[in-house]
Amino acid sequence: MTPPAASVALHPARAAADVAWLPLEACTARAPSSLLPWLSEPGLLTARVRASCGAATQFRMLRLAPAPLALSLKSRLAIGDDVCLLREIEFACAGERWIFAQSVFPESTVARYPWLRGLGESPLGEALRRVGDVERDALEYAELPADCELACAAQPAGGDVLWARRAVYRLAGSPIIVQEVFLPALGRCCGQEDS
Repeated sequence: MTPPAASVALHPARAAADVAWLPLEACTARAPSSLLPWLSEPGLLTARVRASCGAATQFRMLRLAPAPLALSLKSRLAIGDDVCLLREIEFACAGERWIFAQSVFPESTVARYPWLRGLGESPLGEALRRVGDVERDALEYAELPADCELACAAQPAGGDVLWARRAVYRLAGSPIIVQEVFLPALGRCCGQEDS
């Protein structure tokens, strides 16, 4: 199993490079063609991973803890919160991390929806399907430099540029943001490439 990722909150000295979050159309020329079906997936990544990996699918929560809310996320969410509940998980196939996901729950959203603290090993996407009045903003995409904090959290040993997508969800207006980072092993399970 892949070792737990170090949280962004644990590495404040690693300054994130400026990351431009863009619509998919602005990224398709640069993104690897094999990754485009994953980036453009309109449904839940949980379902896609399970369909691709089958019985070898593994979901693991790595971290659930209070953390400072990054200024860039505070601005993106247009809120005044300084603290959030940070949840980091991995989707793996046969022990290889495919996707690292970081969910950021602002303190004010958690106050309205305390069940966010108790998700445990349950995937967030599946929990949101059971909640009424949830809206998702358009997905945004980014090519993460290896020294970006989110890339370092997803791939602590370092490595290449990674692709990510994120979306803001609004639970009756209260925002959360989910950032999903796609790792190099994505689509490989027992030596097979995902099509």
